Amino acid sequence: MKTKENRGIFYITWGCVIVTIILIIFTLDRSIRPSQGKPFERLSVEEARQYMSYEASYQVLDVRDIEAYDEGHLKGAVHIGYDSLVQDADLVLEDRSQMVYVYGQSSEQSCAAAQKLSDMGYTSVAEIGTYEEWITLETETETEGILRNVLG
Repeated sequence: MKTKENRGIFYITWGCVIVTIILIIFTLDRSIRPSQGKPFERLSVEEARQYMSYEASYQVLDVRDIEAYDEGHLKGAVHIGYDSLVQDADLVLEDRSQMVYVYGQSSEQSCAAAQKLSDMGYTSVAEIGTYEEWITLETETETEGILRNVLG
């Protein structure tokens, strides 16, 4: 009788250990930045803002048309139109291992741009949504720090 109880405790204990190990691995995998070797990473505005707050060297890339960029863009963002990304990326983004955050007019456009960069050999690329998402989630005190509106 005791042997069956001991086996049950043994299996429950090992089951808990295995679940704990899986959770630790999952947590560590999600916390490692950037996800090198993956095509590109998709981040929410909140996640991107968090990473940008402590990363030392990164580039923000706006792939919308030039008129939209001139009306307003994220602070420090450089512009390369989606249609000219393949031709102009190496001129603006000199280090292919530097973290590049990409946003566009739509999430489809920014994902496609992130995929293009990844296909070109950029190893640390993250798609961070659209400019409109950033505007929607900004507070008055953060607007000066993250957004740059180029209106009169």
